[in-house]
Amino acid sequence: MDWFDYSFVCGMILAPAVFTMFFRNRSTEPGFIAAGKRLNRWLWIATAAGIAAFLLLARWQPGPAYFLWILFFPLWFNLAMPLLRARDPGWRAPERGEVRSASLLRRDRLQPGLRLAWFALVILWALLLVAAVAGLALGASQPPQWWLLGFSLLAGLELAVLHWAMRRSLIEPETAAPGESDVLRPERESFFRYKLYGWFALAFFAMLIFSLPPLILIWFGNDALWWAISIGGGGGALTGIGGGVFGSIASIKRARINRLVVEAPARD
Repeated sequence: MDWFDYSFVCGMILAPAVFTMFFRNRSTEPGFIAAGKRLNRWLWIATAAGIAAFLLLARWQPGPAYFLWILFFPLWFNLAMPLLRARDPGWRAPERGEVRSASLLRRDRLQPGLRLAWFALVILWALLLVAAVAGLALGASQPPQWWLLGFSLLAGLELAVLHWAMRRSLIEPETAAPGESDVLRPERESFFRYKLYGWFALAFFAMLIFSLPPLILIWFGNDALWWAISIGGGGGALTGIGGGVFGSIASIKRARINRLVVEAPARD
């Protein structure tokens, strides 16, 4: 294992605990305060145990040790998320009886400019697919490897899935205050725009990562293998990190809106 492997696994194990450090306690109920302290203690104990287990296992079994990065998920869902809900009412699920927003207009209807951008993105993918098919048909590199088209087709599937996910995220149920304040309304509009452009950026880079490496290999063969690996591996890692950042910021924005809704009656 090299330094990247150690950094990646340790970073994934540490991520849930580090993420919670940026959110101070906003709860006033004694039960939530006590639960937050208990969960915070267990989160750091479990994180330290996970890193210790990884470092010990990496000395004798580097292969299995690498997969300890999946400890991120139990640490996040079983400890970090409950801790955030205990610390901040904005992270809690809306209680039964809370007012929900409703719109007479379709919230998943895109602006003309963004609809055109998605259409242009599909056209770009189609052109890259045509270029890949042309390279295989012309025998740009020998022998033709038709299986590489599978990655280009996956790029199209990825566009469809992310477009569907974007539209679903735009119509997710939202809590609402009895009267939208001048503070709450801009927050909702900002969150809405963030989701629109964030999903598009994610789809754009993911499509390129799926489409460009096979296109390069089809036209230039193994001579361009380094470029294909760099774009696919490096670009994929950066896009994955970007997707994680996008989702984390979206969760923070949603929690802020929920918190403003809870605090709205007190301000009014």
